[in-house]
Amino acid sequence: MQFVSKLFSVQYLRTGFIYQFIPITFFWMPLLFSQTGLAQTATQPQPVTPAETSRASRASCVELKSFYSKSLGLKKNYNIYLPAGYRESIDRYPVVYFLRGHEREWFNPSEDASRQGRTLKDVADSLIASGITGKMILVAPSTASDDNQVPALGVNFLRPDLTVAAGIGTGKFEDYLAKDLIGEIDKTYRTIPGRRHRGIDGFSLGGYTAVMMGVKHPELFSSVGSYDGTQMWQDLRDPRRPELPAPNDLTWLNTMFDAAFDSARNIAYMNRYNAANLILAASKLKLAAIRNVQFHIHAAAFDGDKGNIDRNRHIVEILAEKNISNSFTDIKLTPTATHDWFHANLHAAESLQKHWQTFESHAPKKRGRLLQKMFLFKK
Repeated sequence: MQFVSKLFSVQYLRTGFIYQFIPITFFWMPLLFSQTGLAQTATQPQPVTPAETSRASRASCVELKSFYSKSLGLKKNYNIYLPAGYRESIDRYPVVYFLRGHEREWFNPSEDASRQGRTLKDVADSLIASGITGKMILVAPSTASDDNQVPALGVNFLRPDLTVAAGIGTGKFEDYLAKDLIGEIDKTYRTIPGRRHRGIDGFSLGGYTAVMMGVKHPELFSSVGSYDGTQMWQDLRDPRRPELPAPNDLTWLNTMFDAAFDSARNIAYMNRYNAANLILAASKLKLAAIRNVQFHIHAAAFDGDKGNIDRNRHIVEILAEKNISNSFTDIKLTPTATHDWFHANLHAAESLQKHWQTFESHAPKKRGRLLQKMFLFKK
């Protein structure tokens, strides 16, 4: 945590910001810097030298890409972070999928005011430059309709006909993530293919999807993170609302999920995408596979309109029942963490370290690495 605090504060000092945990600072700083009237001297554009071009090509980058998903029957977008030196090397890299809704969110500096211009790219760059982690490829795919109004959830929709939103297609989003997207990334980029060097992470509904996919598909992922995920209660029974008849998980009865689970709600089908139920109902063989997954689950410090700590405690307790530990001893990200992008970035700064440690534990010995490099080819 000491490094993460330094990572977040030093970066702001370098760019001229003074970061403090004072709400008024967050509010006024952008105004101060946008209204200071500092003069900007007009200069003629200078020609780009070959050395500058070379340096630019060696820097990390985020690229917006699209591909055709056979499962959905349409094109979907993703943003991909390639670490510094990717273009010049022949190395292969571990990959982590970061989920939310729209593909822009993890890499959009103005996704909300709390973020102060900092994105997942800045977090990864700082960790790698400091030697805290090695280089990884990070993928932020579209997991929603194009307008971000219909969440995809990693679910094969029961009733895709209930929405006319663009970007839904057949609604087979579990297949899109598990088959199409992973296949596209492994085919197009120099990943280290296979679950041992593949992780998944997310924020909010993306955190729900990451944990659910990790539990449902332990053959695909070895490392699973989540910040303040909207986890389902077991059997969709919210123990905080005993006065309401079950299913009483009101969040998941919202009409935004009608296309996924039908407007009348097919509860049995929903529980097939409920991480709590999947863990408790897992066979011995499936449970052994889930135990081979490392979980890195954080929550906000609050519930209600500021966070989802109750839901996340619930899923961590169910994991513990089956002797599956959470790598974070305290599920609270910080004592004051809320459901926002500043804290999602802070989670990523910690979870990327956990993902890297998981990947390193699966790394081949020196001789194996040498043989691996001998057979690499550049794409």
